[in-house]
Amino acid sequence: MNKNLFFLAIFISCFLSAQADLYNTNWYLRKVVKNNITYNVPQNIEISVPILTFNDQNTTSTNLSSSVCEQSIWGTINNFDITVNNFSFWTYGVGNGNNCTLPENITFSSIYTGYFSQYSPLHSYQITYTGNIKNLILTNYLGDQAFYQSGTLSSNDINQTSEKNILIYPNPANEYLVIKSKDEIEWVKIYNSEGKLILQNKYETKTDISALLKGSYFLELASKNGISRHKFIKE
Repeated sequence: MNKNLFFLAIFISCFLSAQADLYNTNWYLRKVVKNNITYNVPQNIEISVPILTFNDQNTTSTNLSSSVCEQSIWGTINNFDITVNNFSFWTYGVGNGNNCTLPENITFSSIYTGYFSQYSPLHSYQITYTGNIKNLILTNYLGDQAFYQSGTLSSNDINQTSEKNILIYPNPANEYLVIKSKDEIEWVKIYNSEGKLILQNKYETKTDISALLKGSYFLELASKNGISRHKFIKE
């Protein structure tokens, strides 16, 4: 009897650990690989960055939710169908409607929703760690994959080539960040220290940061030459 309880305790421990790795995390979509072709998330204001979440609703089920171009992706998973490397949907689907207008966004959103709309209740997943960053890979029965990331953005992510052409001041800053660049910047995003997107705007020489709380942030700039990331402090 004690032996049975011991194995039961191990099973429950593994079960809870598997769930904990998925829960309480905003998983930011990075790319989708379909038929061995990689589709990166378009870098523009309209589409932003799709987020995937797993939320424990009660002792028996978990809700999966995501969206792209305000088109919902949802699923319900029996908690006992979540293992350390697989989960199986009890029911799932993709909502109607898509509010994106840019061709690249429309194409990507169909790829992303198409990953989930395949009749593939069983998905494998893998979670790895790179410093403070968690990486999640979902794989459906066709071998298509969706790649997500969560955690802090690092100053190591900075595009050094673009950085040479960009001047940002003051730092620390209070009211505004002044951004001057030799490249034509298309948009500006600001992430907090946990990697959560909190502001995105079209480029202006002065970016208003007066509403931000004091702390460290990452500024992400996109131009035709690529994306650069820069750390700054709000006083």
